[in-house]
Amino acid sequence: MCLFCGSSSRKRHVAQEILRIYDADANSIKRSRNLRQLRVLNTGWRDSFTRSMGDSDRYFYSEYFPDIIPGKRIERRGYCEDIQNLSFPNDHFDLVITEDVLEHVRDYKKALVEICRVLKQGGHHVFTVPCRFDQPTLVRVDTSGDTDVLLSEPEYHGGGPTGRILAYRTFGTDFLDELDETGFGTTVSFSQPKDLEHGIVSSYVFVSRKN
Repeated sequence: MCLFCGSSSRKRHVAQEILRIYDADANSIKRSRNLRQLRVLNTGWRDSFTRSMGDSDRYFYSEYFPDIIPGKRIERRGYCEDIQNLSFPNDHFDLVITEDVLEHVRDYKKALVEICRVLKQGGHHVFTVPCRFDQPTLVRVDTSGDTDVLLSEPEYHGGGPTGRILAYRTFGTDFLDELDETGFGTTVSFSQPKDLEHGIVSSYVFVSRKN
């Protein structure tokens, strides 16, 4: 964890990919002038991206709070949002950032459709999810009915304003095909030894472009 911005290795890798796409000459998110021209949605609440870009009028951030009506604005540019049913209009954002979110979403396919909907043509979804690249998706919870049915010992991931959150799945080899079917062209960036100088260790980031 960076003592200055509070970023993790994963977050630095996400930032590196965003800069690679939009401003390869900039050495940080905060100093990037190109990013200031983009309309960005970050599904992270008051994180280091918000601290770096939060002074831009084109930057928005969100979190899902069960006791607040989705779509409600809580802060100047901070919203309660259900990623399965975003309140933003079509073709609205240039960039959407989600970090370890989709594995906690009951209907992640609907969430992907929503992210695609709110992105402009050619816009990017830069994100992380736990993924097994040599095995199919591991489904932990049956969501075919109205009620969740656990298929194995429940797995929870902690942190954030809402506390521990149930993980519905660990993604696998079929996930890239699902992204393609949604309307994205996707690559995966795996950290390299040279990334150690930026504090990026053993991580991977998905980069999806809306076709």
